[in-house]
Amino acid sequence: MHRSGPGRILVELEAQHAELRKMMDRCEESIDELEQGRIDVADIARETARLRLAFTAHNTFEEQSLRPILLANDAFGIVRCDRMIEDHIAEHRELRERMQAATDSTAHLRDVIETLRAHLDAEERYLLTAKVLRAHAVGE
Repeated sequence: MHRSGPGRILVELEAQHAELRKMMDRCEESIDELEQGRIDVADIARETARLRLAFTAHNTFEEQSLRPILLANDAFGIVRCDRMIEDHIAEHRELRERMQAATDSTAHLRDVIETLRAHLDAEERYLLTAKVLRAHAVGE
């Protein structure tokens, strides 16, 4: 069955989350290798740059996609929905800034990756569930 609308967006966001998790795994593996002296800092810099770019692209897609879906399905209306999106965008901005600043230690980078994982888990729990999107209510 071909998915469109909210269902398609949900599938795309889930795929992006899976790819981000793989990238975070690679970053953590690179940190382990650096700490064991098998690679140098440049290798970590490449992995984290890839993660930052993917995270930015994901956030752009998510921020453009979620608002119309949430507005169409939120019984509390535009004010609540706008606040949810504003808060979520602020979280994205904070995570982006933390990722850019995580160059001083591997512990700092591990902490940022752990925070990013928690953020993705929360998105899936609270924003990207079928119940929240109520795809069936918008014609799927």
